[in-house]
Formats: sequence, C-alpha cells, structure tokens
Amino acid sequence: MSKRGFNGALMRAFGAHDHIATVTATERIAPDFLRVHFECASVFSELDVTPAAFLRFWFPDSDGSDREFQRAYTLSSSDPERGIFSCDFVLHTPAGPASAWASSARVGDQVPVAVLGATRFSIPDDLPAGYLLIGDAAAIPAINSVIAALPDEVPIELYLEEHRDSDRQIPLATQPRLHVHWVERAGAHSLAAAIEARDWSNWYVWATPESASLKHLRKRLKDDFGFPRSETHAQAYWVEGKAMGTDRTPEAAAPATQRAPASAGTWRSQGAGDLLTPVKPTLWVAGAFQALITIAQLVPFILLTELARRLLTGRPASDLLALGAWALGILAVTSVLASVLAWWLHRVDARFSYTLRARLVDKLARVPLGWFTSRPSGSVKQLVADDVLALHYLIVHAVLDLVAAVVAPIAVLAYLFVIEWRIALLMFVPVLIYLVAMYRMLVQSQAKTPQFRRLTDELGAEAAAFLEGQRVVRVFGGVRASAYRRKLDTFIEFLHAWEGPFANAKIVMDLVTRPAIFVLLIATSGTALVARGTTPPVDLIAFFVLGTTFGTRLLALGYGLGGLGTSLQAATRLNAALGEAELVTETVPGDSEQGSPPVEFRAVGFEYRPGVPVLSDISLSLPAGSLTALVGPSGSGKTTLASLLARFYDVSSGQILLGGDDLRSLSPDELYSRVAFVFQNPQLVAGTIHDNIALAKPDATRAEVEQAARAAFLHERIMREAVGYDTFIAPGQLSGGETQRLTIARALLADPEVLILDEATAFADPDSEYHVQQALSRLMAGRTVLVIAHRLHTITGADQIVVLDAGRIIERGTHTDLISAGGRYADMCAASQKEVV
Repeated sequence: MSKRGFNGALMRAFGAHDHIATVTATERIAPDFLRVHFECASVFSELDVTPAAFLRFWFPDSDGSDREFQRAYTLSSSDPERGIFSCDFVLHTPAGPASAWASSARVGDQVPVAVLGATRFSIPDDLPAGYLLIGDAAAIPAINSVIAALPDEVPIELYLEEHRDSDRQIPLATQPRLHVHWVERAGAHSLAAAIEARDWSNWYVWATPESASLKHLRKRLKDDFGFPRSETHAQAYWVEGKAMGTDRTPEAAAPATQRAPASAGTWRSQGAGDLLTPVKPTLWVAGAFQALITIAQLVPFILLTELARRLLTGRPASDLLALGAWALGILAVTSVLASVLAWWLHRVDARFSYTLRARLVDKLARVPLGWFTSRPSGSVKQLVADDVLALHYLIVHAVLDLVAAVVAPIAVLAYLFVIEWRIALLMFVPVLIYLVAMYRMLVQSQAKTPQFRRLTDELGAEAAAFLEGQRVVRVFGGVRASAYRRKLDTFIEFLHAWEGPFANAKIVMDLVTRPAIFVLLIATSGTALVARGTTPPVDLIAFFVLGTTFGTRLLALGYGLGGLGTSLQAATRLNAALGEAELVTETVPGDSEQGSPPVEFRAVGFEYRPGVPVLSDISLSLPAGSLTALVGPSGSGKTTLASLLARFYDVSSGQILLGGDDLRSLSPDELYSRVAFVFQNPQLVAGTIHDNIALAKPDATRAEVEQAARAAFLHERIMREAVGYDTFIAPGQLSGGETQRLTIARALLADPEVLILDEATAFADPDSEYHVQQALSRLMAGRTVLVIAHRLHTITGADQIVVLDAGRIIERGTHTDLISAGGRYADMCAASQKEVV
C-alpha cells in the first residue's frame, strides 16, 4: 500500500478494497476520446449502478516508478448480470497516468478498481423546474447518464466548455427539451460568464467542469443567481495542466464586461427558512439563553469537584458548606430557568402550530382539486398532521438540544484542559474514532439512501394494497400476496446487504461513546501521571465527574442533527404547499348568446409543466341532453380534458363555457351545483350514510336523501343496517359497487345539468354491476353527459365519440360513422374485439 501513499491508506481506512478489471476492448469515440470496455463481475457486488455512478481506478506511474495514482471515472455503460462495464477517457496532452494508461491499453490488460463514494444525483419525486448541466469533455459520460435518466418533459440547459476542436465530436445523449451551448475556453472565467442571465428559480444545477473553471462558476451560481447548496452539485472532474493535485497558478478575474447582470432566483428547498421567519427571533433568543443555562448547569458540578478537592485537603467546614450551598442554589435556579424556557417555547409552538394549521386548511380549501387527485391521500395526511407535528421538535427541542450538545462538551473540555491538558487531549481519541466510523458509514451509504427511500415507498404502497385486498387474498392468495412477499423479500435483502457490513462499525461507535471507555482512559492515563508525580490525584476528580459524560453528549449531537434535518424537510414541504397556486373566481367574458350549448371547449390548451402541452387546441361542443364519449390510448388526455370541465385545474389557454359562462367566473358552489362527476374510484368521508349522500346538498331532508338512494338502487341495502341511514360508514363496510351507487345517489340529489363519468362500473363486483348500470341510466336521463370510455363496447350508442391522441382531437362522430371511416377508432374497436376473443 505504500506505493499508493496517504490516499491509498485513507481509502483502505474507509473500507475500499481492490477488484481487478480486465480490458476486453477499446473503442475510439472521438479523436481524443477513448472508450475502454472491462470485465469485472465482483465489482457489482458493491456498486449500485445509478446515473453518474463511478469507480476509482489505480493507474501506474507513466514515468516508470512503482507509484500508483487514483482517478475516478464514470461508467458510460454497464451490464451487472454479465459483469461488464465501460468507461470513457479524455486523452489529455501532456498525458497524465490515466491518459497514458488508456492510450496504451490492450485486450487482457488488468487494472485495480475500487468502490468508494457515490454520486449525489437522484431524481426527486417533486421534480425541479429544470436541470442546468455544466461540464466539459471529461464530464460528458456523467452528463449523458443524467440526461438519459430525466423525464422527457423536464427542460435541460447544457453548457459544455470546449478545450479542443475535437470536443464537439463526442456523442451527446438526446432529450426533447435539451438545449446545448458550447463555450470556447478563453480562460478560467469563460464558462461562468457564458451562463445565461435569467431567472433560474427552482432549477437544479449539476456542475462538473475543470477545477479552475469551477471556482469561477461556483461564485456566479451563488452570487448572481442565488443557487442554494441543496440544489447544487459542484465537483471538479479534473485539473488542467496537472496529473494530480491542485493547480495553484494565479487566475485572472473575469472582466466585468463579460458577465451579464442577473437577479437571484427563489427555490422551494429554501422554503423552510421562509416558513420559520415568524419564530426565528424567538429561536435565536432561546438558543442564547440555552447556552447561558448550559454553562450555568455545569457550574454546580465544577463546585462539587472543588468541594471534593478541598475535602481531601482538609479545608475548614465553613468553606465546604459555602461551596455546597452555592452548588445547590445554582442547580435549583438553572433547573427553574430551563423549565421556564421550555414552557415559553411550548407556548410559542402552540401559537405557531395553530396559525400554521389554519393557514394550511385555508390554503387546501382554495387549491385546485387536481392537487389532491395527483397525490396519494397519505401524503396529504402527512402534510397536515405529521409535518406540522414535526415542527414541534424543531421549535421546542431542536435548538435547545443542539446548543446544549455543542456548548456543554466545549465548556467541559475547556475546564478539563485547564486542570490537566494531557488527559483532556487523550479524550479526543474516542471522539475521533466515532467521527471516522460515522463518516465511513455516510460515504458508503450515499448511493444506498435514495434506493432505500424508493424501496420504502414501494413497500408501503404494496402493503396498503395487500391489506385492502385481504378478503380476496385470504380466499385466493395469488398475485397480490406473492407481489407483496416479493417486495418484502427484496427490501429485507437490501437492508441486509446495506446494514450487514456496518455491524462492526456500529459496535465500535457504541463502545467508544460509553462512559466506561472514558473512565478507562481517565483511570489509565491518570494513574500513570499520578505515579510519575506530574499530576495531583485530586485533579482526577474533575475528569471522573465531568469527563465520563462526554460520549453521551456526542450521541445527543448526532440525534439532534438527525431530528433537525427531518423537521427542516417537513418545513420545506409545508412552505411549498402554502405556495401552491389557487383557483380564484374572476370575471371572464363568456357567451351571452341565446342557445349556447351546455358545455363548449374553445381552443383549449393545458400544460402541467410550462412548455410541455398535454392538450392542444381542443374545440368541442356538448349538445344539451347528449352523451359524448372520450376515447383514446393511455396518456392521450382524456382524463385531463374531463378534469378541466370539473375545474380540477384551470386551462392554460382558451375557454371552457358552461351554459355560456366561463368556468373561471363561477364560484365553486355555483360550479358544483351544475356539474357532478362519478369516477372509477369513489370516495367516501367519515360520517353517516345520510351525511355522505347529502354532501352535494347539506340542507337536504331525510325524504330527499331516501329518494336519491332509492333511485340509485341502494335503499334496501341501507335499511339492512341496524340504524339505517344513521349508520356510520366504516372501512370495508360497503362493497365497491355499493360505494359507487352511494356516489350516484349523491349526484342524483345534486341534480346537476352536466355529468362527468369515468368508467363508473370499473370497480363494481359482478352482482352490483347491473344495479350500478341501472342507477347510472337514471342519473344520465335528460342530462348532458361526458364519459371517459375505456371499454369501447359500452359507448356504441353515444351521440358523439371523440378520439384523442397526444392531446389533440383526431376523429369525432357516431360509432357507425367512425367505423365506416376506418380510422383510429375502427382500429381500436378491432383490437378490443380480438382481446375479448
């Protein structure tokens, strides 16, 4: 290992070990860009192949010495099952160890590789507004893997620094919204100066250029654009003119004329600070008081130590009583002050939580209904209940715990250094071991953490489906049970592979923070110093009284930081929710002409993300009393179009008119008294059957509710319950078909002009489907109906069928007309008939 120097020893200390990779082929991608293919099956036992994943190579010295140089290279391709991968090498001039080795690599050559560290790149559930990727030829393999992983709807701005004319010949990954900007290098400042001066709010930046360029780039990203650290990955992939090490050549500052003015943006990830603004002054004051209290709480222990010292030296009793009295008095006062501080923060938290919940409930009452349908109910519950509760720890405990965990050890060490600096210095050894072990675990876990979150979410969703389907699972077992079992087995195997190698490190961390270890260190070193006559025995008392708690205070710091991180994430989510756009009622001109159709879409366009149209130029009229069916492949825009009519979202362009009135000019009460909807997955609220039916008309009488239930073929089922309509609905009490009929009764009670249906019999059991169909027939009678059709045989009698594809209307007409036309609808019908056969 000596030939690898300190770098090699450090990698060994953090758990890296060699795998031998064998060259299987080389491929010239561009004049100065070489792809080398390797075989090494064992490396994939440690490596998780994610975007921008890399390996650390040990290359021989090109000058012929026995030294080895470590360089990291991104995987440009990999096949873990076959145990093969490839890496791309930029052939620099003059060639460093890596370039020299790659230039002369031949089939059969071998090179040691190690897995240590991981990329921080992962795709979050809540996608940023876009990705700003910055690099050069050496960064292209990683950038290509990032581009390939990103969804097509996410905009990407790619800036590449051109060091040589041949750089532009290196192949780049493609993506529909990718824009590439090549920047000719005129100096270390060129790349930073070329970044467009614009609002980069909520973008994520991945910057991996040459070291000197990165230095200027970091400054501009932070100072000019305001990129926060949480939304920035900045890492130099190489150093110009250096095989290893840092280029210390002075760089000229960028000319002021080359840097366009820019304004700092805003990021959702910084929302925690905005949300906590009202309590920040309180937290600063509480932290200052906690620091004083913490120091004061140590004074009694110091006085008791001095009391013991004086007791052993035969001091008068009056002196001893005074010290004891002071110690007890200060202990009592500080205990009272700590209680008062905690009581004060609890009151602050109660007021803040009340205000926050009120704001949140008020906001959720005004956000588009699509905000709820686009996320699971569990995430809404987490937001309103769990995330607000998580802030309790932040406000009441986190600041106090962290201040105490930092101030107390520093104060103790300062006092102990005054008494005997050699023993105090020795107490750093367990601390150093703890920090090294912790850092090693963090480094080796970087790639695992995103995978853990993903598997946890998948397992939770599978568990919920497994529990909801217990009646079927217990009788038939089958797919759902086996799917949950497979997911659980995968999760357990992942945890075993992740946590297993850390067992020894966790044991070491637990041991070095135990009081017994500090007692052993103090006793061993203290005995030696006392025996040599350099330290009085009474000096050890302070170490035994105060020094033995040092490890537990260190653990408190770790736990406090973990809790603080969780609380800040909750604050970020809450602030993002409070910043959601609202549906507002506004005065929008409609169509006052007589005879306006009940529903009219006029040149409607819609985008979930700016620049990514989901619907384009939709113009459609629904005649009074007609049935219009929307059909098309998955993702064609059927559900989105129907959701716009229910005003789950507002149109991005165009208009939707309801009886000549623009939807945006109607209040929610007006809109939902005229439009009702019955979807595939009906929703009930906690309450009685009467309350659930009367949701659409809260002032409805019992007779009106009963009439609606009879029309929905549900009255007899309700009367089988002991208290009839006053029965409180419990989970699983009603079948899928019965639940659907209850929502139909709700819609009948509302008596709407327009009805939206989304395959309303999809979740009805066979016995209930007939009754659901009969209830729907009564509900649809005399109303204007828009149906999202998945089973084509159910809408052959529709007055008009509208075929959507890629967000546009490509066909419309009756079933007979469309079959005769032989277009897309005819093909879909033919395909569905084959599936039935």
